[in-house]
Amino acid sequence: MRPPKRKDRSKKALRVAYWAMVRGTVKPPLLVGVAALCSFALACTGIIETGDGRPGSGTDDGNPATGGGSGLTKDPGRKEMHRLNSAEYNATVTDVLGTALQPADSSWRGGEIDGWDNIATVLGVDNAQYERYYGAAEQLAEDVFASPARKSRFVTCTTADDAACVQGVIASAGLRIFRRPLTTEEVATYQKVYAAGRSVGDDHDASLELVLQSLLSSAEFLYRIEFDPDPTSLEPHPVDPYELASRLSYFLWSSAPDDVLLAAAADKSISKDATLSAAVDRMLLDGKAQRLIDNFAGQWLGGRKVATHAVDAGVYPDWTPDLAAAAAQELYQYFGEFLLKDRPWTEFLTADFNFVQGPLAEFYGVTPPAAGMERMEITTDQRFGFLGLSGFLAMSSITTRTSPTLRGKWLLVNMLCVRPEPPPGKVPELEDGTPNLEDLSIREKLEQHRENPACAGCHAIIDPYGLALEEYDGIGRYRTAYPDGTPIDPSTTLADGVTLSGLSGVANNIGQNAAFSSCVAEKLLTYGLGRLAADTDKPYLAELSSQWTGETPTLRKIIRSLVLTDPFRLRRGEVAQ
Repeated sequence: MRPPKRKDRSKKALRVAYWAMVRGTVKPPLLVGVAALCSFALACTGIIETGDGRPGSGTDDGNPATGGGSGLTKDPGRKEMHRLNSAEYNATVTDVLGTALQPADSSWRGGEIDGWDNIATVLGVDNAQYERYYGAAEQLAEDVFASPARKSRFVTCTTADDAACVQGVIASAGLRIFRRPLTTEEVATYQKVYAAGRSVGDDHDASLELVLQSLLSSAEFLYRIEFDPDPTSLEPHPVDPYELASRLSYFLWSSAPDDVLLAAAADKSISKDATLSAAVDRMLLDGKAQRLIDNFAGQWLGGRKVATHAVDAGVYPDWTPDLAAAAAQELYQYFGEFLLKDRPWTEFLTADFNFVQGPLAEFYGVTPPAAGMERMEITTDQRFGFLGLSGFLAMSSITTRTSPTLRGKWLLVNMLCVRPEPPPGKVPELEDGTPNLEDLSIREKLEQHRENPACAGCHAIIDPYGLALEEYDGIGRYRTAYPDGTPIDPSTTLADGVTLSGLSGVANNIGQNAAFSSCVAEKLLTYGLGRLAADTDKPYLAELSSQWTGETPTLRKIIRSLVLTDPFRLRRGEVAQ
């Protein structure tokens, strides 16, 4: 039975005492500094915080998207040190510790670029965030030792002060927490943490609890660190098998490798094509694949934004919290149908089904299911495919009306990976600087806006897709006329002279564009590697696209092909400055 905790010493004071006792041999791992850790490893690169808490300079990753460049003909790139974001942290402690606690929340430091929250270069740590990590480590360690079932996952022997026993516990726990075997030196370091606990009167379990706390507050847990054995070589070389296992597990599960992946890393079979392909199939059949839907589709397709999308209740009183939640859930389930059931990706914009429950069914004008959310076949041309989902149509509108420009840009960026030039400075908003706008239709307003030569070029590219979707209002309700009775003309002409009309016109045009399939590969690569796609990735993405010629592409095939590419399995050293 554990002795009661000392009431005359706060937890903070006690942990300071522990670290003080082993000063010079054990220190709070993150406070040692990422720079020192990298110096020891001779290979890792990452975000070093500047004095104001912003990401500092660090080392150049050679990625043209971030200002570097290797000059190699085919360059797999490099992976920065990747701090676990909030979703990854919560999923990891759930899977590794068996806890129901989810410490990471909105107060934890995030970082986002291009709509992604898992890009390594923006995931730094400041003092406030470290304190949150340290507090969470205490909370998690206490939770593990409060439950016999959870404790048994960590404590594999019960003999106090037995060096072999303690070594075994540390090595076993360290493998899961660090996602790789600990070195002899690391095991010895955490043995000293155990000894410090025993020296101040803690029993065996309490001392092991301190070990667990220190493991969970270490840089090696909080960061995914890749130790390059040849950090100065520009020749592509394989990442370590355990690091490859982590790349795959955080891609598909947002979490640490499970025992199967760790075993494949241990015998190095994970580096084989067949093993990687089989791992993808197995992992997508696991319930943890829902995290790929939540975190990848939630960001790329805007699912995270739908439930909290702000609308003017005076204009759209039907957009209730229940309807918004149902629209968000439909978007996730719609994407999940393609990910988990091998539906051809070419049908993503034209598939004839929705997922509805009470409020959403009534919104679509169909009979609600008896209970819950059900898959429903589409019988009308007014509502099909991803572009017909209320969630997409609402999320790509503004609070009081539709925005053809916003919808058009969203489609170009997210479905075709075309990035329009940013607007020039000092260009007035649509409602500013133009007389009698209240008397004009949205099409006429945009035409007047394009009379500004600085706006004309970009809007000719961006607006047409959005204008073709004007039959859907700011929350995705189908309509044939504006509120004042003016008929809606959904016909439009693209910048290349192609004419199209309505939902079917947009869906067919984008779906038949060769960039549609290659774009999803680019989005998956960005999310899967936690770095922005670069020009050096284009040859690999072109190879992926060519593999789908003559066969039906599915998300499973795309993912399987992606994890076999050089950018996913290889890295190169640092470009000399």
